[in-house]
Amino acid sequence: MKNILVVVAHGDDMEFMCAGTIYRWVHEFEYSVYELILTDNRRGTYRLKDSEIVVLSKQEAIDAGNVLGLKEVRFANFVDGELEDIPRKHIRNIIIDMIREVKANIVLSWDPFAHGEDHPDHRVTALATYEATSFCSNPNFGTPGLYLPHFVSEAYWFAKKPENAYTFVDITETVEKKIEALLKHETQMDLTFDSLVLEAKTLGINLSGLESAEKEMRNQLIADAIRKYTAEKGKELGYKHAEQFRYEKLGMLEMVLGQEIIKPDFPPSIQAD
Repeated sequence: MKNILVVVAHGDDMEFMCAGTIYRWVHEFEYSVYELILTDNRRGTYRLKDSEIVVLSKQEAIDAGNVLGLKEVRFANFVDGELEDIPRKHIRNIIIDMIREVKANIVLSWDPFAHGEDHPDHRVTALATYEATSFCSNPNFGTPGLYLPHFVSEAYWFAKKPENAYTFVDITETVEKKIEALLKHETQMDLTFDSLVLEAKTLGINLSGLESAEKEMRNQLIADAIRKYTAEKGKELGYKHAEQFRYEKLGMLEMVLGQEIIKPDFPPSIQAD
């Protein structure tokens, strides 16, 4: 049995990037999975007031977590879009404390070393999580005396533009659960469509049909886009659908003992050059 912590900046990050894999861990491996969402998602809308989007997005994240079978969805409640204004050590300590509390063996988050990430919250989350996984075993980091030090043995890093990411997880049987969980984030699906409409207007393209699309049509278009994206990820390995990660073993024991101790649930699918 393993415990897993997913650390993300926004409510829908996990569903977009790794929900098919998470569903496999929960239902196939029977692992306990926890999610820590760092921001309040208030900038994830063109339509709603801050007070509205914050409440709605939290419930959406909980509903999505229920679809996947998460043990808990926790909110750090930092202001969306402003993580870079928070001292990183403060964010890091919150992550360290939760790693220790749930005794996470595996951590997933945005890849701190992948290029081309445009969202500042993703970049801050990535680096803070990377540092937290590295130092959660050191008693001089984290909130003193709150939890015992704990060692994280594995990390799966995801990115919009993955680099050195050789682990492809087959989610052929779970892609529909990924989509079901993603569509629970209705405010973010509205944001996706509003962004597309604005982009089209700027380019002089008439997408008025999208602007007035019914929820069912909107969801179908998003679902089809996700299927196309995950199918592209799986093509090289012969999977119908896949999610991609940079897998990393942490610690030094394997090197010191000269033998493999940690057995990844999803070994690298492609050998590094």
